[in-house]
Amino acid sequence: MSRVFQSFPPDINCPMCGGNEDEQCILVPIDDTVDGNVEEAIPVHLGCLVDGFRFAKEVDVIYKRGVKSD
Repeated sequence: MSRVFQSFPPDINCPMCGGNEDEQCILVPIDDTVDGNVEEAIPVHLGCLVDGFRFAKEVDVIYKRGVKSD
């Protein structure tokens, strides 16, 4: 189970909404970043994860579109 953090880091933007409002967040692991027992992760607003999910049944994946980063 993921740990919920009460504050969002002020110097990072949420990949789902593009904002950095100080709200609850969790750390989401980043693909292909595992090094032994360490894996990179990005904070995501908890609220962003709750709303707007989609299911791609042809590939059996639940997803939500993020905002495009520069």
